[in-house]
Amino acid sequence: MEMETIDKINIINSLGETEPFSSEKVYQSMLRAGASEIIAQKITDIIRKKVRPNISTFEIYKIAKKYLEKEKEVSSLRFDLKYAIKRLGPEGFVFEKFIKEILQKLGYEVTNNRIIQGKCISYEIDFLVKTKTTKHLGECKYRNGTGERIDVNVLLKSFAVLDDIKSNNLNCEIKTMVVTNEKFTEKAIRYAKCKNIKILGWNYPEKEGLETIISNNNLYPITILPSFNKNYLQLFAEENVLLINNLTEEKIKTLESKVNRNYLKKLKEEISLIIN
Repeated sequence: MEMETIDKINIINSLGETEPFSSEKVYQSMLRAGASEIIAQKITDIIRKKVRPNISTFEIYKIAKKYLEKEKEVSSLRFDLKYAIKRLGPEGFVFEKFIKEILQKLGYEVTNNRIIQGKCISYEIDFLVKTKTTKHLGECKYRNGTGERIDVNVLLKSFAVLDDIKSNNLNCEIKTMVVTNEKFTEKAIRYAKCKNIKILGWNYPEKEGLETIISNNNLYPITILPSFNKNYLQLFAEENVLLINNLTEEKIKTLESKVNRNYLKKLKEEISLIIN
């Protein structure tokens, strides 16, 4: 089939909806993971030959990852980012700590799980981000299912909380933000723009989404490492080692009383591959 014909084939996205297959999307996703242009084009051509009507985007992802691994490309690890974040679950508590660590690495002052009094009632806030002039009330919406979206109701609630808290805190500027590992609906995005709510999710803002921030700053979750044992997730969370670059020699010394040192060294080797 010619490329023009291939790109007219309908596939099934994560929402269970049909959409046209795009070889350009496949190519760009591998470039974002760090694959060379030659490898990205080579694997895109392989996928174009394997694509069929109603194939799922998850099946396409598995094919791409398989061939990246065959090429011994470290980008195959980065390509797994979305699913590595899902492995922070099943609950959202660890994801909240993960987001806190990312924001701190970006230079923000962040605290988790704050109780803040509004004019009417008090609220438990997932995280609070402070700058010199502004406080952002942060809400995390973690999803580990397939094809979930953050809809406008989440934003409506967030804005209502902000409105009540602002009414009780007139001495500083307060804004709100919502962070997710998934995508926002179009309606949610329109409402966020209208109400000046900062939102951060998968591929939003465009080219500045969560995955871009993570990739550009090497802020990958520890769960992206092939050798990471999820049984250790809670322990690593308690030690604030949810980002791969937080596994320092000092942290290894702290952890080795509970985790085999050779295993920790193996993780360090995989971290070096991803970062370098």
